Amino acid sequence: MIDALENVRAARDLYLQASGFTTDSYTDPNFTVKVGFVTMRFPNPGLLPMHDLHHVATGYDSSLLGEAEISVFELRAGSGNALIFFLCCGSILVGLCLSPRRMWRAWKAARGARSLYGTKVPYEALLAMDVAQLRKVIGLEV
Repeated sequence: MIDALENVRAARDLYLQASGFTTDSYTDPNFTVKVGFVTMRFPNPGLLPMHDLHHVATGYDSSLLGEAEISVFELRAGSGNALIFFLCCGSILVGLCLSPRRMWRAWKAARGARSLYGTKVPYEALLAMDVAQLRKVIGLEV
């Protein structure tokens, strides 16, 4: 779990490094989703920066189950658009098959939370916060 007093930008950079991602993907016209040997490409809706901050706030990693957990969070807290809703549903179905208890815990943890997809707080202001402040913005228990 990420230290609540850690700066969000630093925590995001650690998450990206651990996951093998970079911020370059934020401006790519497409993004890929890999499930086993299957790779799918989707148009980038421009929500990846906020998606990554959801990972920072919740502590869910980018493994198959971590993405299913973040999908549960995003579905319950506000999925942003139809593509994200579709991807969340697919990921959750996989997660339910592999670890229904983890999906249930993620569902309970997201109660009352709000995703960052509709936030009015500028991205740079979110990055300047500490993780505890970010969690408060999205309504996660600190």
